[in-house]
Amino acid sequence: MDKLQSAQLQVVLPGTRASFRRRVIDAMFDLVVGPSSGAFCFFGKDDARAYQDATHLVDGKTAAIHEGGRGVALSVAFGFDRKSVVASPRRAYASSELWSDRERPLLPYFRDESIAHGFTQAIVLFVHEGGTLFGIAGLERREGEPAFNERDAARLEQLAPFVVAGARRQIQYDELSREASALRALGKVAGALYVIDRDQKRVIWAADRENGIDWEDDVDPIEGLLVDAAEQSLSAREHGDALPTPLRLPSGGAIAAVAAIEGDPVFHGARCAVVRVATQKAAAFERLSKREREIARLLVSGYSGVNVAALSGLSENTVRTYVRRLYGKLGVNNRADLVRKLVSPESASAPTPASPVDPPPDSSLVAGDDTLD
Repeated sequence: MDKLQSAQLQVVLPGTRASFRRRVIDAMFDLVVGPSSGAFCFFGKDDARAYQDATHLVDGKTAAIHEGGRGVALSVAFGFDRKSVVASPRRAYASSELWSDRERPLLPYFRDESIAHGFTQAIVLFVHEGGTLFGIAGLERREGEPAFNERDAARLEQLAPFVVAGARRQIQYDELSREASALRALGKVAGALYVIDRDQKRVIWAADRENGIDWEDDVDPIEGLLVDAAEQSLSAREHGDALPTPLRLPSGGAIAAVAAIEGDPVFHGARCAVVRVATQKAAAFERLSKREREIARLLVSGYSGVNVAALSGLSENTVRTYVRRLYGKLGVNNRADLVRKLVSPESASAPTPASPVDPPPDSSLVAGDDTLD
């Protein structure tokens, strides 16, 4: 087996996030002719977390990423246009092809991490496929060491598809592992999950199975609120105080649950908190009592007042009392508003959405006689 085949195989082996980054670096060391004094691997999609969560080697030893790297996107740190990079079939470049001698020292990565160690050149591998950037890896050399050449870039191009395959699998494994840890702490799937590093006071992972997560839109605007709410909730439990009122978020959702995660290797043993945020629709249901939820579901499904009473085992007057109570909690005035509130997140001015189930033949909604309004 030649060096290329060996390098390709080692980057697709299963392992931890950190071991994957190191295997990518070792594979590049094996393929590029001549010694390299530095190496880096930023694994993850194009956002600040990928830049902060990295493996950086200087003379064979791990080097920390400068604290100023927090909040810096990979595209900013390395000065490239993400759309242009992922649109190109090419993945490997010598640094001289990408940046001039004047541009390179101004970029955050080279300014804060590279130049300080005397590195004057690099070879860079953009790990991308299908319009998605999974990270950046590369080797660095000092003045006097051999220059990176076209042959080096060609060898990394041959390695790139295997790095992409390993990256895809590693991201999937990491996401499932983190979600499993969060769910073990909370015991419920519905809604968005946010894991907070309590010492660094920042969100380090987030997921939403139903809607997905856009970090810039869904995390950055509420990060401070999530951090504060998590600390208040955990502190209240620790001291036996009354839990704070669930925080309503600008999106219309609300914090539904908070739990501590201590020493979990998935989150590198950090002191964390996991926060579950219910969507606007789910948050509305969670403000209701169990009986109010039962009646709300029957109303939304189209049952008349008589049938709601019969199905719930209550008198019609008791049902009316519950209806007035749940209308007050949800801020609605009639059954049509209730349907819009619980079935569709759109505003009350939008057309009334279809009921979640086919209404029964005697439905008061069908007959146009909403006796419970």
